[in-house]
Amino acid sequence: MTGEEKGHAATALTGAAVLFVLLRLLAVSRYDLHVAFAVLHSLDLEDAPGLFLGTFLADSRISGPLLALLVPLTVFYTVNRRSTATALGAVVLLAFLVAHVLTYRGWWVPLAAVLLGGVLLLVERARRNPAAQGVVTFLLRRFGVLVLGAALLVAAVVGTPWVPLERIELVDGELRGYVVETSHGFVKVLEAEHREFRILRTDEIRSRHELAGH
Repeated sequence: MTGEEKGHAATALTGAAVLFVLLRLLAVSRYDLHVAFAVLHSLDLEDAPGLFLGTFLADSRISGPLLALLVPLTVFYTVNRRSTATALGAVVLLAFLVAHVLTYRGWWVPLAAVLLGGVLLLVERARRNPAAQGVVTFLLRRFGVLVLGAALLVAAVVGTPWVPLERIELVDGELRGYVVETSHGFVKVLEAEHREFRILRTDEIRSRHELAGH
């Protein structure tokens, strides 16, 4: 890859990252620009890894199908292209797959991954057939685009924020919401049901309880 091509790739990756964050802001705010703008100002660069990983961990209804799709595709690409980077990615995805099964008891996810892997293996072995060869070539050449497309689709449709849901007991009641930022004397909360953005003083809060498995 030439220096110019690397520059184009870096620019495209940066643009995709910005688009991913934008889509996440819109999705968690239910496409309300005022709420999205408020949440935007609670983020900084250090939140990027958590935002990305939290997106795929927040909702098992999304992470399950995504793992069932990405694990066999990544393994398939790694075997055919012998890429170190995708090999590491495959290991990480497999670890997430194991964690997903242990957490949600979603045994259908590895079964679906194995089934798709078997289909890809059959297609690979049938590469002498022009139609099958076209499918394999398409998958290998468009692997990055497919993964990126899946990531952006998830970013756009997953309304669950990248932080845990909490029950926050206040001096005058309680609310369920997502704490997107804590600062000296204040807590910024995205309310769960109506997605209102609230800024609470710490002296208004009696306790906070994370709600697991919501």
